[in-house]
Amino acid sequence: MRKRSKLFVFCLLIAIGAATQYAQAANLYVNCDKHESIRRALHLLAATKPQGPNTITISGACRSNFVVQSMDRLTLIAKNGASLTDRSGGTLPVVDIEDSQKVTLQGFTINGGDRGVVCNTASLCYLTGNSIQGPGHFGVNVLGGSRAFLESNVIQNWVRGAFITGAQVFSSNDVFQGNGGSGIAALWGSYFESLNSTFDNNGDGIEAAGVMLLNGGTVSGNSGIGVRMLGGNVVFQGPTITGNGGVGVHLEDGAFAGFLAANITGNLGGLDIECTPQFPITRFVARTGGITNCVEPPSSSKPKAVE
Repeated sequence: MRKRSKLFVFCLLIAIGAATQYAQAANLYVNCDKHESIRRALHLLAATKPQGPNTITISGACRSNFVVQSMDRLTLIAKNGASLTDRSGGTLPVVDIEDSQKVTLQGFTINGGDRGVVCNTASLCYLTGNSIQGPGHFGVNVLGGSRAFLESNVIQNWVRGAFITGAQVFSSNDVFQGNGGSGIAALWGSYFESLNSTFDNNGDGIEAAGVMLLNGGTVSGNSGIGVRMLGGNVVFQGPTITGNGGVGVHLEDGAFAGFLAANITGNLGGLDIECTPQFPITRFVARTGGITNCVEPPSSSKPKAVE
């Protein structure tokens, strides 16, 4: 075992040295089935070429919790269905990205952990084509002034599929399903934008208290509320919100919702769009076709043409 480990380190050093000499990207390979170490590869890159660009191609079934700290232009790619599985007993994230720019995680099955993937400390993270599955608290946790771009991931079986505070997240063609609390919680100080993502069969579909834009996609089959606005602003531009156990959209005091285009009908909580008694704000709610108790000025659903 020790001889194999030394050979692995020696090969990594040769690859890094060659890349440094010719100012090219380092391309490293880690096979967890051969007891090679992701953490060791990251440590060597951080010591020799933290600014990147670097790529680590990972294969096998990996049991690991690792931190990407102060590294830029790093890509981690799964080969032949590689998996990353928590070995901390649910106390640590599987992947923790801190103070790093342009870190990409592509094609992995990520299992368990306190959180699946963390993007923190003003990091820029790209998650593409991963299956991130619990149990645990959050599948994806974005915070601390970070930005995350999610594309074609499946995030399932967590307390909350994603949890965002003080950060920006852009989701495209993602699936948030089977999460006990909510598919995603985009709370205070957050910006969340989705394009054709689905939030189906969770507790609540979406919880929000920041700024949110929903372009297309579905919020359906959730046991609770489809979209729960605790505050903040949301613009609906084409989603379908139907078949939820509670109301389709719930607005707390001070929340603003603009229904530019949406199909919000057939929810099971008595109303499709529900305003709490005091100070929620809606515009163009009549366009949704759903049942509502929201009150707005009669002219607001039919904006006048500018003369």
